[in-house]
Amino acid sequence: MKAVGKNLTGTDHLFSLFLLICLLGTTIGCDGPRPVEMTNTAETSGPPVESPPSGTPQLRTVYVPAYSYLPHGKKHERVLFSILLSVRNVDSTAVVTLTHVDYFDTSGHRVRRYLKSPKKLRPLETAEFKVETQDDTGGSGANFLVFWEGPSDAHPLLTEAVMWGYLGGGYTAFTSRGIELDRRPTLSDEVPNARNGEMEK
Repeated sequence: MKAVGKNLTGTDHLFSLFLLICLLGTTIGCDGPRPVEMTNTAETSGPPVESPPSGTPQLRTVYVPAYSYLPHGKKHERVLFSILLSVRNVDSTAVVTLTHVDYFDTSGHRVRRYLKSPKKLRPLETAEFKVETQDDTGGSGANFLVFWEGPSDAHPLLTEAVMWGYLGGGYTAFTSRGIELDRRPTLSDEVPNARNGEMEK
């Protein structure tokens, strides 16, 4: 006797292949690959902790260039800028102290002293000091001196002046980074008198 068979069509072949894949679903799944579980490393281990500084107290100074206005056009026009001085304690463990923050004009004359008393900056804390847009006393060569005290092995302060103002058809902004001086300058109210060698107060 001849065996009675049925010829499989292309659709039957596809259906048989689908059944085979589903039978294997116990290992690979029929509804797609399983999502990869992510491990929260923050819960298992934190970042390394920096050792607190152990150096002796040291006086340090930062010079920050700034611009209260810039020349513009051919008729002695000026573009006025607001200034934000940002003083950041980037040390994660050290407490530092701002003793003076002074603002000078293009001629080097002090036009403002911001602090009436020393200000402590906790680890990673930021202090901000502002010059309003209409205050053009600083000029195009304005600058800040930031006097501070902290452990000798504390990280240097990060200081920036941020300027912004209206120029042309819209607002513009730019920054300038402060530099730490090798030698601490004498405060302007303690400059030695040239005639008698005494300290002016």
